This record gives sequence, C-alpha cells and structure tokens, in this order.
Amino acid sequence: TADAAVLDLTLASAMIGEGTDYADLAIVDELNAEEYGVAFRKGSDVAAAVDAAFDALKADGTMQALADKYGLTLAE
Repeated sequence: TADAAVLDLTLASAMIGEGTDYADLAIVDELNAEEYGVAFRKGSDVAAAVDAAFDALKADGTMQALADKYGLTLAE
C-alpha cells in the first residue's frame, strides 16, 4: 500500500524479487553501509574460540557460501 520504503538492506534484499510478495519492487539506492562485529570482554577466553571458529568457517568455504546464499559481501 506504500509507494516507497526505507529498510535494512539485508531485510529488503530478502523481501523483494521473484517468488516473494513484492516481486515488483527494487532496491534503487543505498543510504549507508552497515558493518557488524562480535565483541567480548577484554581478556575473554571465548574470543579466541570464536576467532578460531570464524577462521575455520572461512577456510572451508562455509562463510562464503552463507554470504552467497543471503546476497551478502563477506568481510575481510
């Protein structure tokens, strides 16, 4: 019922296109880039475990496959 909407890019990408209720909508501009991270308390033992898990997921291609599946750009 609206002519336009401002949404989170990931949400908008998932909601539009073939096979959705909004197949006739398109993303025409991006207002801002968003970056996310995982944070832990300084000195946390958990940080090393999560870093290792992320490294393993990147090395075996899982992280890139997820990025591709959801139309995201994998961060460096």
